[in-house]
Amino acid sequence: MADQQVNERLADYSGYNPEMTPEKALALFEEARAAGCPVARSEQMGGFHILLDYDDVKKVSSDDAFSTEAGMFRPVVDRPPLPPTEYDEPEHTKWRDLFRLGVDAKTSDKIEPGVREDVVALIEGFAASGSCDLVRDFAVPVPLLAICRILGLDPARGAELRALTDDLMANLENPAGAAAAYGALAQFGVAEVENRRAEPRDDFMTSLANAEMDGRPLNENEIAQTMASLLSAGHETSTVLMTNMLHEVLSRPEVRAALIADPKLIPAAVEEVLRLHPPVMGLYRRMKETRDVNGVELAEGDDVLLCWAANNRDPAVFDAPNEFRLDRKRNRHLTFGWGTHACLGAPVARMEMRVGLEELLKRLPDIELTEPGKDYKFTNLEWVVIESLDATFAPRSA
Repeated sequence: MADQQVNERLADYSGYNPEMTPEKALALFEEARAAGCPVARSEQMGGFHILLDYDDVKKVSSDDAFSTEAGMFRPVVDRPPLPPTEYDEPEHTKWRDLFRLGVDAKTSDKIEPGVREDVVALIEGFAASGSCDLVRDFAVPVPLLAICRILGLDPARGAELRALTDDLMANLENPAGAAAAYGALAQFGVAEVENRRAEPRDDFMTSLANAEMDGRPLNENEIAQTMASLLSAGHETSTVLMTNMLHEVLSRPEVRAALIADPKLIPAAVEEVLRLHPPVMGLYRRMKETRDVNGVELAEGDDVLLCWAANNRDPAVFDAPNEFRLDRKRNRHLTFGWGTHACLGAPVARMEMRVGLEELLKRLPDIELTEPGKDYKFTNLEWVVIESLDATFAPRSA
């Protein structure tokens, strides 16, 4: 009876439901887990299961029966896949190897000095004014400039790249708009690739110019897919994570004070933000075979949400799971996924967040949000975001 009542309450769950908020969703997930319902059910968007338990999601993340080929988001629309995540094997490995040409274990260390320069320049750009919008003036440009460094693009083209990203993200659920957005990315990417073929550099666009897929050069669609995936994951996701970090830290005076007193605690703060506030509630899979998960049969063709927002607050794994704790040990959250589809850019995102917070607290230690504790909200594709963060501080002279 408990499972039936909980599933009735969760039947309307979806970020597209105007009655649903991230806060309400988290409360429903917690209620379901407490009632002994680790696999919940929503009837929105054609119906899907919701995996709430950490161990279940970690296990199925490496199970080929849980396919990404229908797309990571719902509803399903007709658009090119975002590689490598929206491919199953063996295509997934081909794409992952391609992305490793630009983002690997060394990338974070390689670009960190440049990212720190960018962060300092951004802070100096608004420090004299005594106020800023930390989303517009900081969280958006930091990862955008980092992507420019990885791709090898002139930072002056950042605004153009941002416009392409915004158009893509706004249209991923709109087939006609998605086609146009991919077309614009293809034009941008192909032009850069042709430039690199004429004048090679030490950057990812040069790697794309020389890369092959199945023994042939990349075609326009594949270049567009590569750009789209890098921009959505490497820029859009990182912007949301940077925003969440600034909101959570600056809304907690005791946390901010602790980090200023001991900057070595900043990596722990980054991990707590990642755990508590992933940029999306989770990502979807479609069943290729029937599986039993925690006593619930997931049939071939069923859609399943791997719900990181719930998994990261599983009390079986995390003590005091709803608390922000700088002393948390072994913070093994799943925000960057697990298994074959784990995010290649996780070290870069962590570095951007760490460097951004280090420099902001060092240079503007008195910075305060004008509205601390703002509510998160859903946007397209069930992203969980805060759209603006106005802040004030004592003006600094140049």
